[in-house]
Amino acid sequence: MNGHSWYAAGRESVLDAAALDGLVADVGVVEADRFAGCYLELLEQRVAHLHRAAVTADLDEVHEAALSLHVTSVMVGAEGMAGSVAALSEALAAGVLAEVGAALAEIEIIAAVTTGALVARRAVPAGAVA
Repeated sequence: MNGHSWYAAGRESVLDAAALDGLVADVGVVEADRFAGCYLELLEQRVAHLHRAAVTADLDEVHEAALSLHVTSVMVGAEGMAGSVAALSEALAAGVLAEVGAALAEIEIIAAVTTGALVARRAVPAGAVA
């Protein structure tokens, strides 16, 4: 996947704690938690939308779905998801269709891992060390 995989060397977590802390600093604990909750509620639907668009080769729809998923993933600190979505977009843009199936499978796996990590992170009281 061109070295953009979420499991790249040196990556210890699928979540970027600094991004989560920055979101809390910007909007407060309650709103950050609400945003993370909405992200989790919509994640499966967004991944399915991206998958359908990629399978049907609707490039405009792929770009729209990927942009939405990428931006919200960055905001919530889901760097693994953001990287995997970027890798899919790059493969499609480059016309490397052989990588698209692998990228979609990776996105579905990282969605599950991200969900678990974000649920665990949200369970930690504000100010506590995760």
